Amino acid sequence: MLISHKVFLSMFIWTIIAVLIALSAGIEVLVTLLLIGILIVRELTDGFLSGEIRRRMDLFIYAGLVLFVVVVLRRVWLVLS
Repeated sequence: MLISHKVFLSMFIWTIIAVLIALSAGIEVLVTLLLIGILIVRELTDGFLSGEIRRRMDLFIYAGLVLFVVVVLRRVWLVLS
């Protein structure tokens, strides 16, 4: 099995676990857990992945960071209002 398949499988399993945890907690928890998961996988597999796969993972990381910023801004807005 290729390393990219193992990364995909681990992220798929983590996504299922994150969805199960976030069922009662909300979308904010889901976004946070997914971002944490992809950051951990990216860091652990940094030396094993090719440059193309790393760049693809970086796109998901950037998208997750944008969603995380939206979640944080929403929470700040709720606190201030």
